[in-house]
Amino acid sequence: MSAPQGELGKPEKVLAAFGKTRELAVGEEETLSFSIPFSAFASYDETGVTGYESCYVLEKGEYRVWAGSSVRDGEEAGSFVLDETKKLSQCSQAMAPEQKMKRLKAHRNEDGSLGFCYEEAPVRKERQAVRERNLPKDIPLTGDQGYKLGDVKEGRVSMEDFIAQLSEDDLSAIIRGEGMGSPKVTPGTAAAFGGISRSLNAFGIPCGCCTDGPSGMRMDSGAKAFSLPNGTLLACTFNLDLVGELFTFTGVEMVKNKIDALLGPGINIHRHPLNGRNFEYFSEDPLLTGKMAAAQIRAMHKAGVTGTIKHFCANNQETKRHFVNSVASERALREIYLKGYEIAVKEGGADSVMTSYGAVNGIWTAGNYELNTVILRGEWGFKGIVMTDWWATMNDEGQACASKTNLAAMVRAQNDIYMVCPEADKNTEGDNTLSSLEAGTLTLGELQRNAMNICAFMMNTHAYARSLGDETNVEVIGQNGRVQEEEDEVIYYKADEKGITLNLETVKAKKGTFYSFALDLQKTGGYRVAITAKSDLGELAQMPVTLQAGGTPVAVFTFNGTGGEWTPIEKRVVFPHKYALLRLYFGQSGLDLKEIAFTFEKPFDELSGDPSYVM
Repeated sequence: MSAPQGELGKPEKVLAAFGKTRELAVGEEETLSFSIPFSAFASYDETGVTGYESCYVLEKGEYRVWAGSSVRDGEEAGSFVLDETKKLSQCSQAMAPEQKMKRLKAHRNEDGSLGFCYEEAPVRKERQAVRERNLPKDIPLTGDQGYKLGDVKEGRVSMEDFIAQLSEDDLSAIIRGEGMGSPKVTPGTAAAFGGISRSLNAFGIPCGCCTDGPSGMRMDSGAKAFSLPNGTLLACTFNLDLVGELFTFTGVEMVKNKIDALLGPGINIHRHPLNGRNFEYFSEDPLLTGKMAAAQIRAMHKAGVTGTIKHFCANNQETKRHFVNSVASERALREIYLKGYEIAVKEGGADSVMTSYGAVNGIWTAGNYELNTVILRGEWGFKGIVMTDWWATMNDEGQACASKTNLAAMVRAQNDIYMVCPEADKNTEGDNTLSSLEAGTLTLGELQRNAMNICAFMMNTHAYARSLGDETNVEVIGQNGRVQEEEDEVIYYKADEKGITLNLETVKAKKGTFYSFALDLQKTGGYRVAITAKSDLGELAQMPVTLQAGGTPVAVFTFNGTGGEWTPIEKRVVFPHKYALLRLYFGQSGLDLKEIAFTFEKPFDELSGDPSYVM
């Protein structure tokens, strides 16, 4: 579509619709039909220069339609004229920049060519008042009344009456996710969330599981999962049906592995070709991005699982992504960087969102009320959960620095879940949820609102069905028609403060095989790892044993023939997280194993600069 330049200025052309033919035989034809909503080429007016402030509008003038296989070879296919400017939808100012900035504005030159100039971007008005006008009411605490989450699902009690039973401790726990590699869910996955404590479980709240994506499931336990083409390659197909079919299979595979949410699709805009995350994202075009994301979400929903659209929003560089402040006008955000998310929510029914690491216009996204409540929930009608990126930081308005423990800012913004904590049922990281509640800077109603969002999500998952004993079994057919063998159960071993020693005498070092296990560590940091083994082979024989943590090789123990004597080999390894999903990979046979010992040496925060550890 080509829109008139008008008062606002527009790109010369914008993608408004696309389709893909089926495979056509020689001489065969197919007609593609498109129904294009006005919103696909509307403009956002921040200042009211068109007469409609904070609105999507169609400015008066001629609109031209182009059709072709690319933006460069389209032929004009029709046009229409609007005699007056029309308002499509009313919004409110949100996410506008605090600091003055200049932006490009297109205009039509006298000779009809397209030119540009610079103009001042509008700065934001006071945003704190918005939150204060929309504070949810506190629900008086009642204690345990015998209600379970199933009573809400079956319509026997209201969600409010159910949530009223949860104590302040329960409410502060339910907003924490646990991971990575939590033993409460599928081994090797990114997080457990929802019913992460005994108390929450007792109320019938199940523990949900999410795992990294978006190009298939990341399984760090040694289990196998299908690897999918990356987002950019999928978008190049322009084939929504094909992408939907692919992610229908992914949804079924998620059910097999007891995973409720895939951390994907990634839908940030290809703002610069050197962005290190571009491979996860679809396109430089917001419409193509949104349509692809919606197709994936709808497909996963068919299997009763979901995807988590990320990173919300404007995560358009990988360098210093935890700290960068993306400064953008409200119009650029709404028409470009937020548009894919809006399409995924409105057309795909997205019910899980992940905020980004950095800030947008001075406010870190995990604590941005205007992003997570005003726009996402208020304007788009989103009804699901919002989670932070892993170990994200939040800040309050007026605070330059962000903190990982400022969960009160997260709750106020209606970002529901902090990802992740070592033990979600304990405040081991010292977050400020309960202290802010006591100080009055966080209300009980805000905390209960998050809990209701989480519980509403959880009661429509396979995790909820599993908690009732309703298991869904899936068989994955592998190559040559064979059924894939089930993975061995991963056992968690609890270490003490000094470490742990595991007996390996029952483990067989057979070439090309794995042995998987997991550690629940009391201390994170640097460990001395020693494997004791023996071999009757000659001293020139080489038998490597690779230790993998989270799917990544961290140390190789290469044994030679030992003349039948037990021989230890030591390496130094860093374990930054409480839960360590580990595998031993055996490159050769001929080795007898005795034990593997993990001895704690140095706390994680003291490892920087120590050359004996590879960070």
